Amino acid sequence: MKSLIEQIGAKSRQLHQSLVTERERVRSMTDEINRLNTEISDFKNQKKAMEEELQSLRSELSQTREQVQVQAVSTNGVEIDVLVKEIDFCIQQLKIANE
Repeated sequence: MKSLIEQIGAKSRQLHQSLVTERERVRSMTDEINRLNTEISDFKNQKKAMEEELQSLRSELSQTREQVQVQAVSTNGVEIDVLVKEIDFCIQQLKIANE
């Protein structure tokens, strides 16, 4: 009988130690889950910030392209005006020479 009580006591201590070990393992895993959730949240925030920056850069690129196109058209317009004036000058010179 005493041997049976000792066996039950030993088994109880063994189960208690297993319980303590498992509780520690669960606490450690919970801490890791919390750390990973925080990391996920940080990555989501970084992603959102990068998406906003990308949208801003795309908008800026679009505006810059529009400005470049406007400047190109303006430059072409100036070049055309200069050529027209040169042609007019040449025509005037030819008229004078033919008179």
